[in-house]
Amino acid sequence: MQETTRNFTYTAHRTTYLTSVLGFGFMLIVEGVAALLLIAFLVHPILLKSILLVTPVALYLYFFMILLAPLWTKHQLTPTQLTLHYGTKLHVAIPRMAIRAVESVHERLTMLQPMAARYDANRRRISAAFSDEGQVLLHLREPLSLKVGRIAQPTESILINVDARDEFLQAFATSSIPVESKTYQQDDQASFNIAPFFTSVTPFKGEAAIRLEGLTCSFERFVAVDNLHMALRPGEIYGFLGSNGAGKTTTIKMLVGLLQPSAGRAEIAGHDVWSDPVAAKSILGYVPDRSILYERLTGYEFLAFLAQMRGLSRTTARERITYLFDLLELREQADRLCSSYSFGMKRKLSLAAALLHAPQVLVLDEPLNGLDPRSARRLKDLLLQLAANGTTILLSTHDLATAESVCHRIGILHKGRLLAEGSAAELRQLAAASDLEAVFLTLTSDRPEEVSI
Repeated sequence: MQETTRNFTYTAHRTTYLTSVLGFGFMLIVEGVAALLLIAFLVHPILLKSILLVTPVALYLYFFMILLAPLWTKHQLTPTQLTLHYGTKLHVAIPRMAIRAVESVHERLTMLQPMAARYDANRRRISAAFSDEGQVLLHLREPLSLKVGRIAQPTESILINVDARDEFLQAFATSSIPVESKTYQQDDQASFNIAPFFTSVTPFKGEAAIRLEGLTCSFERFVAVDNLHMALRPGEIYGFLGSNGAGKTTTIKMLVGLLQPSAGRAEIAGHDVWSDPVAAKSILGYVPDRSILYERLTGYEFLAFLAQMRGLSRTTARERITYLFDLLELREQADRLCSSYSFGMKRKLSLAAALLHAPQVLVLDEPLNGLDPRSARRLKDLLLQLAANGTTILLSTHDLATAESVCHRIGILHKGRLLAEGSAAELRQLAAASDLEAVFLTLTSDRPEEVSI
């Protein structure tokens, strides 16, 4: 059946918004009437009185037109083009073939954003969204010069709202335009959209994404890591648990090429970290236990510098940096010097640096330290999504609840040796314990033997 013209509106918050505007308007009208009465009685020249009476009324009408215009927004989709009509500043027609992809998103808006369409020069994006619900992001095949108000701007993406978002996406899915990623939600407060550059990562196809064979590190008479053997499967989240001084950070430093092992070898996606370091590190993202930043750069400059080192184009770097700042809620701090960041903000920026090049393998040493509960939840949700798309994650943590909730397997390190590894259920069965905390306490109570599942 031939596709017909379809209209897509957004009315979800119309009543609430209209009530607020009218309430605000009533107060302004009361004050305005009082001012107009004073002008009528106190100003005698007819011409001056007319100007003073008409001007405020015109300004009031124009102001309320601007406020109310987004309520009657209507987007029209035809077989050949999409016409966007939002408020008084955006009325553009875009050929459907100019749209590369569409995706559902969930972005937080400020209070003033819904009043009119806005253009973000950094992201080359037009935001014509009324609320953070029912959002759809349109990606254009190449920048188009679109007018926001009277000024044409080079635009690469457009954010809009529609009530029937699934129907809108389906209309594009039935054409040659791909619908990229759907909004991923664990709950209403932790929902966000995973970026396409993560979903396009090619996962490692070998048997082990990370392999440690006989890895040993000793300092004179002290053995920090003793003959460690581990293999992480592609797309696996592996929890690395151990008491302070167990050797977790030392193991990680040998794995990422910061500490020369005394014996053994470490491989990332089949590349030996020490004999083939460039290939190994090109697919690795690493968050150390202590954030290492260039404190005289701003957060944005720091990530832009790393993007250049990774060989990313300026356009790609800008898109990814913007996404990561939104994801980790650092947008307002983007132009602040790293030296002014709090401990938690530095942890978030370190994580953004590790994710910037969409690595196949992530090594995270206590990434949740310093994060507020909301940010920690968003990070855990992101790790699950990355693993589902093929990214392998080694997660060192003291948070047993996190390890149990997100890790596919868990390894328990004690005095430099791997005591046991397996799923949380397998470890509970092994130690005859009811929870992971009891398992950990039982296995690390100076037991000399090694157990493998």
